[in-house]
Amino acid sequence: MSSQSWQVRVSAGGVGSGFLVTERHVMTCAHVVDGADRAEVTFAQYPDLGPFQATVIAAGEWCGAGADRGDVAVLELDRSVGVAPARFAAVNASFAHQAARLTAYGFPRGYDEGILGEFRSTSDQLIAGEWLQLEAWTSHGPPLEEGFSGAAVVRADTGEVVGMVTARYSTGGGGRMLPSRALVRRWPDAADLVPVPGHSRDSVATLRDLVLRCVDDCAPEAAYRSVMEPLTPLPPLPPAGGFLSLWDVAWFLLTEVNPAPGTAPWADFAAYLGDRTQDPTVRRALRTWAAGRRSGTALQGPSRARPVLAGGTTWSPILVEIERSGADHDVYLVSVYVIRDGRAQLVASDTLARRYAQEYVRECLDHAFRQIDRDGEELIAFALPGDWLGEPVDEWRTSADDAAPVGCFSPVVVMDLSRRRQSRLQFKLEKVWQALDRRSGSTAWHRVECDSAQDPAKLTVRLQGLETAVGYGSPPFTEQARGLLQAGLNAAAPVIVWSRAGCSGRHDEVAMTEHSCTGARFLDALEERLASVPLAELPRHVRALRREAFLAEEIQPHWAAGLTLVWEDPRWFPEANIYPQSPVR
Repeated sequence: MSSQSWQVRVSAGGVGSGFLVTERHVMTCAHVVDGADRAEVTFAQYPDLGPFQATVIAAGEWCGAGADRGDVAVLELDRSVGVAPARFAAVNASFAHQAARLTAYGFPRGYDEGILGEFRSTSDQLIAGEWLQLEAWTSHGPPLEEGFSGAAVVRADTGEVVGMVTARYSTGGGGRMLPSRALVRRWPDAADLVPVPGHSRDSVATLRDLVLRCVDDCAPEAAYRSVMEPLTPLPPLPPAGGFLSLWDVAWFLLTEVNPAPGTAPWADFAAYLGDRTQDPTVRRALRTWAAGRRSGTALQGPSRARPVLAGGTTWSPILVEIERSGADHDVYLVSVYVIRDGRAQLVASDTLARRYAQEYVRECLDHAFRQIDRDGEELIAFALPGDWLGEPVDEWRTSADDAAPVGCFSPVVVMDLSRRRQSRLQFKLEKVWQALDRRSGSTAWHRVECDSAQDPAKLTVRLQGLETAVGYGSPPFTEQARGLLQAGLNAAAPVIVWSRAGCSGRHDEVAMTEHSCTGARFLDALEERLASVPLAELPRHVRALRREAFLAEEIQPHWAAGLTLVWEDPRWFPEANIYPQSPVR
């Protein structure tokens, strides 16, 4: 099925658009069905499937006027269809941007088969606290007109839904849309369809199911004030028109409130409801949910036991995740977490251009050290996209007032973000580290020479199961070197090391002496200095090498200058929170 197979035509007296969100549920506008109990649904891309009959099972607070809020309806098909439903972007996905192209599939008069329109939303400023404005992408493209109501607003670059068309303007070809967070306010069942950064789908769904069982236990506005006023003297204003329900309060806290470090208002809210609900089963479940999230937002995945090593270092990790936002080629989502008791506590998260990442991380690290587990030694881990692996994050300034490299102040390692999000490789890595825990003696290093021309796929197979560290003579600055590095990542190598100042891999034809190549010298020194070091202790020893290199007075650069250490023991880090796309705002 194509990525647009979930676009549907909805007929209920009038005609509008809609989109399949589960195998049996369709979202559209309340004014498209306009009080009807039943509707007919046709799949635009597969008319031969025949029309499907559906029942209107949910609707927002729309009352018939164009300016009414809550113009949302949900249809339940009489039977399931073999069509993949739409995928939603993260709730704070960035799309209100001049260069972000949006599409919508409508059924205006004369186009029974539908027509695709292109639009943009240039500002995230809500109109009357409810809608976002849509503008035509070009002056000669199809405008928003009758028949587009209920259409999914889709990011053209990812194919993910960010909202729904609700109205057109009489001139200009534009109109209004409801963002996805507004859709979930009206239909709570969509809560586990729209990713919420920092919260797993299961966690959000569990909270939703519990809150819906507390419908008569307290007033939404009072609950919100009781939770937020102790945390801040000026809590965010409730949504325009007020909270619709207790679930609306929970959703607002999860998606709209930027909590202060060390606070978790969604957990406080769950505890507040738990203290007031009459159902003892719900009371216990809410308190349990709150207790697991009191100290921060938990990433998806179960808690992990720490590796217990006799005499080994107990790490107190700080995780910095940097990933593309999709808003622009140079815009990234930067999130900083503290890892405590196998859980990731969100310290701060923001979307910004690459040139601002270093300053933002520096500020967030200071906040992270306030929350760090003081029983262990700090370990700063950067989870980076592939094209950032050469970024000298260990050389970033320690603070605004301290120009010394952070890699001299604390152990700094990097991880490949893509590998962290592949459960297969995380499983393999954990098995490798378990085997390394049982091993004693020196560390074997597998050398990949700077002029290596071997096939990356064959290198992956050679490295699989070796349970060893891999040293590269060349940094990943050429296509061949990048392929060989990817081979090490694909083989679940637990430790990968190279020097950013290493050999380019292009040697002159003149015969080279044994020590004339910087890549060979780097690999020789690596084995000499680190062969006796257990891989679990490498971050500490590499920090010492970086200090040595930084303080060196030699004319030639120290052999460890620019050393990059890929070190990934999944037992120290929760699994990456896996989203259908980069979680962004």
